[in-house]
Amino acid sequence: MNHLKVLCSSIVLAGLMLWLPGMALADPAKEPLCGGIDDLDKLNLCRAFEIDKARTEEQKKNRYRNKNHSTYYCSLIKSRDIQTYCFAVTGNNRSQCGLIIDAKMEKDCNEKVK
Repeated sequence: MNHLKVLCSSIVLAGLMLWLPGMALADPAKEPLCGGIDDLDKLNLCRAFEIDKARTEEQKKNRYRNKNHSTYYCSLIKSRDIQTYCFAVTGNNRSQCGLIIDAKMEKDCNEKVK
């Protein structure tokens, strides 16, 4: 009976190895848009800004299937100024730019938000 359990678990393991090789080879460092950024705040800021640029016009039209997750990436940022900057630019909200303490970042935010 114990031998049967070992045989079944090895068959399941072999099946998983055959069906899921792509997941084992995935390399987050080779992300096409924001790969190579080590700082997590800057990485999430890049993802928030670049996520919509990678989509085609056809994908942008269908907002139900292709949701914009830029605010999710903004929420992952720990630095208060960078997070406020991210929300202001992605939400196109100039009033939030005034909440940024860093003067250079506030100026950049006001330039990006129209």
